[in-house]
Amino acid sequence: MEYKYIQFPLCLMQEVIKDRHKGLNLCADFGLVHFALSQKYEIGDVVRQTIYDYYKNTDKLPRDLRVAIEEAEAEDQFTRDDDYNGFNSDGKFDPELNAPELLKILEDNPDIKEEAVRHYQLHQAAGLHNVTVKSIKSTLDRYQQAKGFKELFEAKFGTDAMASVKPGMLYDFRDGKEQDIDLLLGYLGIVSLIGFRKFISTTKPVILSRMIGAKSKPVWEAFSKVKEARGIVERYSKRYNMDRLLLSLAERKFIMFLTRPHVSLIYVSKYMEPEQLADLVRQSQAKYNLKNKIREASQKI
Repeated sequence: MEYKYIQFPLCLMQEVIKDRHKGLNLCADFGLVHFALSQKYEIGDVVRQTIYDYYKNTDKLPRDLRVAIEEAEAEDQFTRDDDYNGFNSDGKFDPELNAPELLKILEDNPDIKEEAVRHYQLHQAAGLHNVTVKSIKSTLDRYQQAKGFKELFEAKFGTDAMASVKPGMLYDFRDGKEQDIDLLLGYLGIVSLIGFRKFISTTKPVILSRMIGAKSKPVWEAFSKVKEARGIVERYSKRYNMDRLLLSLAERKFIMFLTRPHVSLIYVSKYMEPEQLADLVRQSQAKYNLKNKIREASQKI
């Protein structure tokens, strides 16, 4: 399985609108840590990663974990290998002496063990998503901040919708490689509607609502009044602007959409050729029509 996408709560779109750089960091770090904490682990792998980083990337270890190892070392409960740093004579990392020592430290200190596990999970998640984590502490701090926004939101409005995205896309918009933030808002709003389906039918007002982080009418009524969101609401309430945004997203191969003249319904999917989406819509309609025919015929029996 390829791990390319991360997920974050839609309400964080408000933070992106208020401060692009800060908001996108919150989205990216929530998504990465949320994924990391969901991953299973073997304690032996946690021990190996911790020992490797203790020798090679000491500054990346959580402070309390590093201090615990240093204190154990001072008390001769952890044998520092200054010659090979856990590698054997063949150049293979094999910390057979340190592994049981560190395992005992972790088993004797549940809080430290939790930090070591979290450090390992985040290291793995970053590797799977091809992401460089410059500061694990900052990443975890932003995750907690984003989680706090999510909890406050859900206490008031119920379970939030989730948006999924490749981390690289968030970083491109954060770092200025992509300038038009409205493109990202539109894309994230649409993918939060699609979820794991191949396509959905919706309307342009619903897409606009999702663009500002609003999953429902009550949220829209609250979020659309926020000063930073008003410009987006005013701009994309105009049909021409929304049509142009949708076309730009399709041209950039972010999404595909289909509409019919004089019909408010719009079919949207992640990018595919227009005829592919049309085929999916036709297949869905045929299945729906067959179900109706079966239901109607059953009533005549």
